[in-house]
Amino acid sequence: MRHLLASMALLAGVAVSAAHAQDTVGVSGSSVEYPVSREAKIGDKKYQVKLTGTAMRKRAIFNVYTIGSYVGKDFAGRSAEELAKADTIKQLHLVMERNVSGKDMAKAFHEAIRNNYPNEFAEELKKLTSIMDPQDADKGDVVWITHVPGYGIHVNLVGKTSEFIAGVKFAKAVWDIYLGPKNVGESVKKGLTSRLN
Repeated sequence: MRHLLASMALLAGVAVSAAHAQDTVGVSGSSVEYPVSREAKIGDKKYQVKLTGTAMRKRAIFNVYTIGSYVGKDFAGRSAEELAKADTIKQLHLVMERNVSGKDMAKAFHEAIRNNYPNEFAEELKKLTSIMDPQDADKGDVVWITHVPGYGIHVNLVGKTSEFIAGVKFAKAVWDIYLGPKNVGESVKKGLTSRLN
């Protein structure tokens, strides 16, 4: 309990800012650019994170959102599997390419997690969908999903809502949407790991 309370104290806020003017990586079909390194802040702790890759999430022929994947600068893994299971600071940065209803966004995340985990995470999924369902996402909106080491995830629909969901295993399930065996597309998986070395 003491560890949990200490963790919650750290989770008072999650913020992300670009460190300096620097190199960026684009996404084909979009004007969005992702810095190759950033500073992530959880509570009063600051972490340097590096870009592992970028991709475009599509549904049918439509661009839905760009996504950039970040992980702590000391991460030495080289595979999608290592990145997905790492209990370290890491982030998914989504930028909407079109308007999507909160209901559709929640449904898409729910189905994507259920593809890999058909019988787990009932409570966590209920909370995730309750965060997304009421909040329509407009073109240009930003979503940050931050893996908080030893705790779970922080979901930040920037300017709209921000919530924590406990569970390190559930955090992996979220990363498996993009990096797991039944992911949303091999091109997305390849893009998000293109800078691992």
